[in-house]
Amino acid sequence: MKSTIFIICSLFISIFSFGQTTETFETESHGSTSFTDNGVVFNILSHVNTYDIQGNYPNTGWSGTANDNRYIDNSGTGNQSASSSFSIKTTSNLFKVNRFWIYAAASNLTLNVTGTLTITGKLSGVTKFTQTKTTGFATSLGTTNGYTLIDLTNLNGQNYSNIIIDQLQITAGGNYQYLALDAFTWVKDSNIVLAANEVKSSTKEPSIYPNPTSGSLTIKATDNTKFEVYSQSGQLVRTIEARKGVNETDISELPKGIYIVKSSSESYKIIKR
Repeated sequence: MKSTIFIICSLFISIFSFGQTTETFETESHGSTSFTDNGVVFNILSHVNTYDIQGNYPNTGWSGTANDNRYIDNSGTGNQSASSSFSIKTTSNLFKVNRFWIYAAASNLTLNVTGTLTITGKLSGVTKFTQTKTTGFATSLGTTNGYTLIDLTNLNGQNYSNIIIDQLQITAGGNYQYLALDAFTWVKDSNIVLAANEVKSSTKEPSIYPNPTSGSLTIKATDNTKFEVYSQSGQLVRTIEARKGVNETDISELPKGIYIVKSSSESYKIIKR
């Protein structure tokens, strides 16, 4: 009995930890505005001040357990300004954020100043969550090399670690002008973001109609084909197994909106009204 319980617990641990990875930027190039982790390319977008990979100051980062050498920061900015802001964004995958570490300071790297940090998660440009941290920042180097843990499993009493996004935006306020981010722990979501150029238009007879539809769909398949229905956020919401010929199906249970119906060879934008 004990061994059975142990096996079940181990399976649960494996399921929930699958896909989680921590990027410490140690293999990334100094000055780069992108990084790759677990096969996913993330872009570093500068909104206020200029952010990129910093690799010129060894032992000034924090891996979550020890000092390290590389991280994202805005030290290359000539005149750092308040409300400094940047994003980590990918256009090829969706992800969830577990935690990361932030060095928040004045432009001269002084930690003992007051400020705020706003963490925002977005999906296809739509804000999925936003919270502002106002207290609990490191005010000295201490045991974490001056970095503060931002834990999305309990951010201002809320859990945001299970929300799927494609962009994480960090914005400083108050007297925080310098930001450094390290030990970015995230989970790769299995679904991909469907780019606009994946939706094909054609002058031949449509394979899926009517469009718009209130629910009923006719699918003309040249072979036995699996069609996947994705929401605008890239979430798989329905799978349709179509046989060669004319197939009738229904998506009445789905909310009104725009969906992508995708096979291995074609994609169609469908409006559900």
